Amino acid sequence: KRSKRRLKAVKAVAKQHKKVADKRKDFHFKIANELLSKAEVIAHENLNIKGLAKTRLSKSINDAGWGQFLTILTVKAVSAAPLQEANAGQKTIAVNPKNTSQDCSNCGEKVKKELNIRTHSCPHCGVVIDRDLFAQHDLGNATINIKNRAVGHSVLKARACPTEYRGCETRSPYYSASLVWEYVT
Repeated sequence: KRSKRRLKAVKAVAKQHKKVADKRKDFHFKIANELLSKAEVIAHENLNIKGLAKTRLSKSINDAGWGQFLTILTVKAVSAAPLQEANAGQKTIAVNPKNTSQDCSNCGEKVKKELNIRTHSCPHCGVVIDRDLFAQHDLGNATINIKNRAVGHSVLKARACPTEYRGCETRSPYYSASLVWEYVT
């Protein structure tokens, strides 16, 4: 038999859990709206979230609510509700995550590296770039590969220099990434 104090404590804990879940869901909606207002196409890695939730990072992954966020993002992108017509008809593309940080975003060669190595250095073309970084102007190797796969380009097609730059010795991965990004948005 449960006491009244125990029932009261259980209700208080449930109330706090609901409060956290509501804040997380609200955050997901706000981020989805912001992303959809800035881009017409959003590419993301098609991660096995249930499989990742069985690893030692399960608490962090479940707490972040990746699956819920991707569901909200996808539904908001294609929804045609009267209040959300500004976002209707946009696309979210799930990209195969295999080798996104191992393949060179400049030449397409696979460069094996351990997880603790955070910089991508290609011995074939000489490009040196952060492995995963995504900031305003610094695009990481994995980010560039995800963009290329989302728009359906091979690395070599996406990295082609314009005619006025054909004689250049080295190509900037930043220029190429912005070229792909402009094509997507």
